Amino acid sequence: MTEMTKKALRQCCKDNDLYTTPYVNDKIYLHYKGFDRIANLEEYTGLKCLWLEGNGFEKIEGLEELVQLRTLYLHENIISKIEGLDTLVELDTLNLSKNYVKKIENLSNNKKLTTLNLAHNHLSKHSDIEEILKNPAIQTIDLQHNKIEDASIVDILEQMPDLRVVYLMGNPCVKEIRHYRKTIISRCKQLKYLDDRPVFDEERRRVDAWAKAFATDGFEAAQEAEREELSLIRKEKDEKDLANFKAFEKLMLEGKAIKEAREKERLAKLGIEEGANNDQENKSDIVNKFSGETILPTSENPELTAIREQRLADTLSGKTTRMVEESIKNKHNKSTLEIMEESEANYDNKAEWTKCTIEEVDDDEDVIQESSRVEIDLDDIEIGDNKVDDFQMDTAGESSSLSLLSALDQPSTTAPASSTDLFELD
Repeated sequence: MTEMTKKALRQCCKDNDLYTTPYVNDKIYLHYKGFDRIANLEEYTGLKCLWLEGNGFEKIEGLEELVQLRTLYLHENIISKIEGLDTLVELDTLNLSKNYVKKIENLSNNKKLTTLNLAHNHLSKHSDIEEILKNPAIQTIDLQHNKIEDASIVDILEQMPDLRVVYLMGNPCVKEIRHYRKTIISRCKQLKYLDDRPVFDEERRRVDAWAKAFATDGFEAAQEAEREELSLIRKEKDEKDLANFKAFEKLMLEGKAIKEAREKERLAKLGIEEGANNDQENKSDIVNKFSGETILPTSENPELTAIREQRLADTLSGKTTRMVEESIKNKHNKSTLEIMEESEANYDNKAEWTKCTIEEVDDDEDVIQESSRVEIDLDDIEIGDNKVDDFQMDTAGESSSLSLLSALDQPSTTAPASSTDLFELD
């Protein structure tokens, strides 16, 4: 092992283009140097970030003078106890992953600590973790791949007022916590990320509805409450999409009116009557006034003209909007099972459907079976390479994209199959 001498520290500063005057440095890289003990850092009082990972430290020591330190990396060492951090009152991030820590302790003075990484350590019991409650500013805690068996860890996480990110995967307690993901999300009100994926607002709403019903009426009522909330979310989304569509349609019509007014004004200045086929007007269109190049007249295919004009007429008459509203109404009348069947059929037609087989179905996986009807809580089912989160499926049967031609009064370059190609509806 290598001793952390003052000479070695200065050499590290030189190697990393840092200052040889110790107190001027606000960071220092001492990772993977083979040091066996933290020493001789007293002069580096200006440090705000310190890299010490990948060495052979057994004890946290020699950091008392680094009162401005905000970020400390001590992962991949052989540390068994958290200590020696009492004077680091500005500490914001502490990484102790891949060590031998058996208990969270001696962090009560670090009130500004927001991120604590203790992954791949030896935490196992409720009492090993409960002292984290003395650090109310914690927003991110990584406890994955420890040996935590006690499901009551949820009680600790619930009491952390500003907890945003939690990693618990790889612990035995994950299998012990009933309805794991829903339980953690419902009890940690500020949570934004759990294990392998974020907690979006839609999932938060569904889980809160599920938890409220589950607490009073049991699992089946909770599933039904989640379905109702999901239907409400879909309805709100469709209403928002329709409102955006109408706003865009209104904007397009206003733009068309402005363009017609400007064209009318231009013709009036030239003394040309609207709709007249005048040589002077034709002449102004033949030469580009910016480049002076001749513009070759081209005629539009009559069939394309008819299709374009029909689209414009449908938009002006409100027929397009009515088509969208009717489609949304029909979609809301479909059951979840019908939507899933339509989605599968659409993927079959495109040769993109990947078969998904569920080999084991039981109560622990949140599945309800009713004779010929199956409602599934799709927490961790994979389709192809994609993960499905509960009822949120990005499928052709669920998507609805609305589009308009950006300039309906301009000739189209290609002809769609029919006028209904404006939309891609269910």
